[in-house]
Amino acid sequence: MERGLGLAAGRGYQWLGAGEEGLDRAVVAGLMLDAALKAAPGPPDPQAWGRLLKIRVQEALLTHLAGRITLDRFRALISSLNHCFPFYLPLISPLAQPGPPGSGSPRPAAAEPPFPASFNRSVRVHLLATALARLRGILPRRPHSKLQAEKLLHFLAGTRGCWFRLRDFQERFSLERKTAWEYLQKFWRAGLLTHNQGRAASVRYALAERFLLVPGAALRAHAAAALGDLDPRLGARVADWLIASGGASFWEEEWRRFLPGAPFQEILDRLTNPGSLLEVVRATPGGSRLLRLPADWRRHPEAIS
Repeated sequence: MERGLGLAAGRGYQWLGAGEEGLDRAVVAGLMLDAALKAAPGPPDPQAWGRLLKIRVQEALLTHLAGRITLDRFRALISSLNHCFPFYLPLISPLAQPGPPGSGSPRPAAAEPPFPASFNRSVRVHLLATALARLRGILPRRPHSKLQAEKLLHFLAGTRGCWFRLRDFQERFSLERKTAWEYLQKFWRAGLLTHNQGRAASVRYALAERFLLVPGAALRAHAAAALGDLDPRLGARVADWLIASGGASFWEEEWRRFLPGAPFQEILDRLTNPGSLLEVVRATPGGSRLLRLPADWRRHPEAIS
């Protein structure tokens, strides 16, 4: 910790951001400390741990503040996070201690929906917030409208880039079906969303490619080609998982919960072939493997832009 303090002091207080609000700095520092204390032992790569910590802070900002403060205020906090993060990280990093001997790497707890806790964020939230700020002409202007930019940001970021239904959007904002459909069409034409070209009840929407940390369209096409002969639905489910990961690592056992009844080993064999969608990061003595998308699929490794 003393070494971290020395490094930070040596950089000077400019890392704190001249003119930055003191409250914003306190919020960022507090959330970083809270995320580090709650986190399981970090990845062996310090840079990877730093990216994961930043994602967790961003997730906390979304969870606690989205819908409660203005979009401009939210963007200011994200900007403070990006600006102050290099100063605070050396102070927080000593908290990333290795797990007890023989314990192996921790497994994320089961979640519902069945994405691991490490999949906190797969969306470029700052970019999404900026895009939503430019939709003032599309969103309702009434102060008590159900569809507000701040709540829309929380909903869209919460999809993690996966497909969602008209009904999901309709129920989230308590809108009539026709009104919900009209808004989704406006968002699609504005470049905020893409959709699967389905018809009627099979239509699905997702965040546009530019807001994702990984190339969603290419992942969906590759997964469909690799797994389509097993079950046409498998490719879409696997692609959703990988898009939601944002490039984060996961243990292969997690797929047993995510794909119950599927030909689990066959899927993994196909996807871990050279040149396919997964690489093995680590293998435990018991044979469990830590997997992730190869580097050339992780096109936005900064996690927050």
